[in-house]
Amino acid sequence: MRASLKRYLPAIACAMTPLFCYFLIRPYAEIGIGDDWSYVKSAQVLAQTGHIVYNGWATAMLGWQFYAGALFIQVFGFSFTAIRFSTVIEAAATAYLLQRTCVLAGLNSWNATLATLTLVLSPLYLPLAYTFKSDVSGVLCILACLYMCLRALQTQSERSAMAWICIAALVNAVGGTVRQIHWLGLLVMVPCTLWLLRKSRRVLVAGCISWFIGVVFVAAAMHWFARQPYTIPVSLFPIRIDWKAPILLGDIGVRGAGQLALLALPVLSMFSGSLRLWNRRAGAVFGAGFLCIAVLGIALIRARKLNLMLAPFLLDSMTDSSSKRLSAIAALGHLGRGRDGLGVLLTGAVVLGILCLAACVFAGPHRRTTFQQEANPISWPKLGILLGSFCAAYIVILALTELRNGYFFDRYLLPLLPILLLVLTRYYQERVKAKLPWACVLLMVVFGAFSVAATHDTFALYRGYATAIDEIHSSGAPATAIAGPWEFEGWTQIEKVGYMNDSRIRIPPGAYVPQPLRAHQLNCSVDSSTLDEVPAIKPAYVVTSNPGDCGGQVAFPPVMYSTWIAPRTNWIYALKLPPGFPR
Repeated sequence: MRASLKRYLPAIACAMTPLFCYFLIRPYAEIGIGDDWSYVKSAQVLAQTGHIVYNGWATAMLGWQFYAGALFIQVFGFSFTAIRFSTVIEAAATAYLLQRTCVLAGLNSWNATLATLTLVLSPLYLPLAYTFKSDVSGVLCILACLYMCLRALQTQSERSAMAWICIAALVNAVGGTVRQIHWLGLLVMVPCTLWLLRKSRRVLVAGCISWFIGVVFVAAAMHWFARQPYTIPVSLFPIRIDWKAPILLGDIGVRGAGQLALLALPVLSMFSGSLRLWNRRAGAVFGAGFLCIAVLGIALIRARKLNLMLAPFLLDSMTDSSSKRLSAIAALGHLGRGRDGLGVLLTGAVVLGILCLAACVFAGPHRRTTFQQEANPISWPKLGILLGSFCAAYIVILALTELRNGYFFDRYLLPLLPILLLVLTRYYQERVKAKLPWACVLLMVVFGAFSVAATHDTFALYRGYATAIDEIHSSGAPATAIAGPWEFEGWTQIEKVGYMNDSRIRIPPGAYVPQPLRAHQLNCSVDSSTLDEVPAIKPAYVVTSNPGDCGGQVAFPPVMYSTWIAPRTNWIYALKLPPGFPR
């Protein structure tokens, strides 16, 4: 019993990490953050009425996540803090499951734990764990499917293999309702597993039946979702593809790969310790790669575009409406590109890690390290079929999304990050050293400390917004008279009208009402293009961090909030807009 419990203690420690960080960050803010205001409202309506109701914002189905949020509302009462805590529980489950999945895939307990914590403490994952977005829920869904597929491949019992593959298909069918792209577990991982188990006829037949039931469920769910009022229909394929498409995809592909490498840097940088294994071939690969990077850098400097290729690489892509001011990735980017060459340092570390990895791969055959593991590792060819097929399908869908929308969210990369960490760590374990060194722990802690600080500052900012809004309310002004932040405007719109005024809404017909053009104000955070989506807002006040915004006058005492990342003292202003401001 004690030996069995000891085996699971590292996974339990990984699961406790998001909960421990919760008390450091204090993620309390009674206001929407990012997209979660829309999802919170749907969960609130579900808790009150028992029905899923969309509000003209979601393109994702959100399925079971609504029920998780509604459960927390029923237990704790409605608040943004209570409903967001459901995502923290999901983040804890994700951490536990990733650690156990890494062990099943052949990593020893130490390496599996460090790979998991690299994800959990990354500046991309950690902030999402404290909002009611669907990204963490989606990663949990994919990891659950992967874990069950690995169990099906490794079990010696035909009956157990049948059970695991059937459960994987059915669980992912339900779990994928949180975000349609995560049905790739059912549509790709499960068929790949069945192919690898094809010699067992009983497993193949049972798995195919479960897969077919899952596909029917997916089709029915998509049919249902397409007919719900106030959903935003999204086509998989772009309307057209022109000659700029390869350039656009190449740019996003290179920067997306760099972003993933940056997030995996605590593990990736450890390959620099493989220098002792190098031979002439490895040195030639490293030298050739360094020369190519140097030529590219010189070309970017001459074109005055080097800043676009500094870490974090996707900062200049169109991201969430709020991510440029609140996400840990954005905070890292503003520090990296504005202070003491930190961006150059991070970019150099990423390039060095990639070159060392490439040199290690091309170093030629040599004696592999011996290592201990808790299960028979799945072979690299099987792992390649299972994970490679999923990643290829996922990347193709991301490429189509980029071509269709013309923008790319860095959080779309999140499902690829745990797979990258698993593969990198196992390769290091087999080719370089049995255990990741303590330097990996140090770098992971540095990344984690920054992620905690940036996430803390996000919620401090939004608590400041909420306080400033309350000041305006106390004067008798209605919510519809307040502009900014965007999340508050969206919440007010669906509170007053029931849905966003989006031209993409098809059901019910005529839901979208074109609005008269409001003149755009220079140096003003109240954007006329967004006011078209929230016609209920007739701004008389604006909440902003700029006291000169929109030509307004400070109408209430400014709200001070403190952050851990400089500048430590910050202010939120409630401004009264001038009489001639467009309404």
